[in-house]
Amino acid sequence: MENWIATAAGLMHINRVSNIELAKELNVTPQYVSAILNGKKAPKDIERRVTTAIENIISKRKQVSA
Repeated sequence: MENWIATAAGLMHINRVSNIELAKELNVTPQYVSAILNGKKAPKDIERRVTTAIENIISKRKQVSA
């Protein structure tokens, strides 16, 4: 497993971000998210896209609860 995947999965776990939420943010299927997080798929620029999507989800939640 690549280091960034472990970091992203940890961030998802800590912030209770589901594969479904991440899939919606990335505009892909939850199955595709699973393939990415399991290292089976590695599209171009995916590390940045996944990290940004997780950060966006967390940020949106903070705005709603504020």
